Amino acid sequence: MAADGPRWRRALALTALGTLVPGAGLTRARNRWLGRLGWLMVAATLVVLGTVAYAVWTRGFSSAVLDVVSRPEALRPAAFVIAAWGFLWCASILLTAVQVRPRPGGRLGAVLLGAFAAVMAGSVGAGTVVAVDYALITRDTVSAVFSAPPTQPGVGARVSEGADPWAAQARVNLLLLGSDAGSDRTGIRTDSMIVASIDTRSGRTTLVSMPRNLLDAPLAPGSPLRARYPSGRFGAPDRTCAQNAPGETGQCQLTNLYGEAEAYALDHPGAYAKAIVPGREEVRGSVQQIVGLPIDHVVVIDLRGFSLLVDAMGGIDVNVKDAGTGGPLPIGGHVTADNRVVGVKEWFRAGRQHLDGWHALWYARSRAADSDTYRQARQRCVVQAIVEQADPAAMVRQYPRLARIARDNIYTDIPAASLPAFVELVERAQRARLNSVSLTLDDGIKPWAPDYARIRALVRRGIAAPTPAKAATPSTTPTPGRPAAPPRRPPATPSPTTTPYAQC
Repeated sequence: MAADGPRWRRALALTALGTLVPGAGLTRARNRWLGRLGWLMVAATLVVLGTVAYAVWTRGFSSAVLDVVSRPEALRPAAFVIAAWGFLWCASILLTAVQVRPRPGGRLGAVLLGAFAAVMAGSVGAGTVVAVDYALITRDTVSAVFSAPPTQPGVGARVSEGADPWAAQARVNLLLLGSDAGSDRTGIRTDSMIVASIDTRSGRTTLVSMPRNLLDAPLAPGSPLRARYPSGRFGAPDRTCAQNAPGETGQCQLTNLYGEAEAYALDHPGAYAKAIVPGREEVRGSVQQIVGLPIDHVVVIDLRGFSLLVDAMGGIDVNVKDAGTGGPLPIGGHVTADNRVVGVKEWFRAGRQHLDGWHALWYARSRAADSDTYRQARQRCVVQAIVEQADPAAMVRQYPRLARIARDNIYTDIPAASLPAFVELVERAQRARLNSVSLTLDDGIKPWAPDYARIRALVRRGIAAPTPAKAATPSTTPTPGRPAAPPRRPPATPSPTTTPYAQC
């Protein structure tokens, strides 16, 4: 082999080149037809790479990828094409080794070249299997999660063709619902209800946390539940509320509306159209009335799925705070009749720390030591951390796991065709300011007697564009006889126990 070293090195180089560029090694094949096949594969590769580069250059990487992902009907044929191309690519690597090996050549050189070609073909084959698997996983996931039709014709965000997909809509309002249907719970409760209102131009996002214990929530016009509650308010009259145990009243809270609608639909077949999930539809309609904003789309995530999502992200960094009433924040537990917190699993410690999915979920849910007011603030901070810390590269690595989480735990009525536009909207939101609207006692909102006109006014104020502050130009000329003022030091980073709950 030593005497023929240059020829064997050339054969190895051409085999490696055929691994990097499909068909490139075959262009030097002894067989004329195989050489033409090699040139054809190289040309096809250049055309595909040029098309992909142009799409990424003109539309951005995320939008270009999601333009393909959002067409589940094309992903199965794409998987077939990927598999066929991968087979042809692997075959071209092996054929290259056969065609370009020195003749005559030593046995040792032939064995080494053959082993090298097998490893290269195996690597390409493994990559092809992964690509086909991802294509089929994507097809199943997109079909399962993003194929729900709108509840009513014309409902949903208006995505435009052209450079700016949001040219026709100034704001997009999403209702994020965290549902809990655990084995120790009766029915489904929407324990977390957040409206995310996004300015499509700037990406400025306002999060509005809905108090779960709001009473007399307004029902949507045309709601079938108005037959049970002719006042147009959920729980009025309270004696008719199916959530009340015998002899009890006051359980007609906003968090119970989902279960109430589901129970009503069972007792009154035909009250809701077949394609409608009564609980989602009633919560959506009621929240629209409460905040005074049209809800374009709903996203429902099971709380177990939320925990799995945070774990798939690798966890999130959160400025953990003590309970709003002082003292450490408990994980688990409940309040007894004499106001003692019992059944605590463990306690949070205050400070900025990295939370896994289980701890992030409990930080957002815990309220045994304070109230819903503080829990709402914690939920907003957790959502903000997820939005700001999502790493696209990490998400790609966890893609199969994320797909399973999405299929099993997430529902949305966002259509697949709108995915590229929503990815661009999320990118705008990540670059912009995120603020929140609190609906607490400090804001004049009493859950037992809520002023819904005041709630709508607070929301309007929260989503309004901020007024640019007029910065005063300080004089740099010192007054004669008086030394110049020293430069101001930047404020110290507030501690987690002193930072207001409205700030994360």
